[in-house]
Amino acid sequence: VALVFAVLIQEAFRYGYYRLCTAAERRVSALTTQRLFCPNSFDSVLASGLGFGTATVLVMLGRGLEEAVRPGTVYTESCSGMSFYFSSSLLYCFLLFLNIFLMVIATEGYKSKSWVVIGGAFGLHLLGSLVTLFNTQPNGCAISIPLLLLVTVGAGAWAGKLVWQGLLYPMHRPVRR
Repeated sequence: VALVFAVLIQEAFRYGYYRLCTAAERRVSALTTQRLFCPNSFDSVLASGLGFGTATVLVMLGRGLEEAVRPGTVYTESCSGMSFYFSSSLLYCFLLFLNIFLMVIATEGYKSKSWVVIGGAFGLHLLGSLVTLFNTQPNGCAISIPLLLLVTVGAGAWAGKLVWQGLLYPMHRPVRR
């Protein structure tokens, strides 16, 4: 229940960030011809996804930093086959890329007002979070790391498809005033 609530809160903040940026863009465009965030800009969406992903990783990094001050290599019961630092770095890397891809997908959903795309972004986020629960089981990282990689690759393929469609068939949607 807490995991679903956490994903809901994160997606609400993602939508709030999108709304804040589009409102700021409208206000700036009323004053000048310079563009600010422009949710239609691929670079801006990637930078936003990187920011969301980095924030997620930094929040999760707390336990790793606590363990890092101790001497030696740390192994955990949930991942006895590889060191805690290696398994954590894989999870953090996949979560970072997942957040970048989710920002691309969600932004497209917000722009097109497609509940299917928005729900898909939420579903992928929830699925990516749920697979990390395998880490609570003995050697659960052997399940969670490949599954999270699969979710991330799937999200990347979907985001890539959306970007490719946008390049082939650009929809010049002006920012609403």
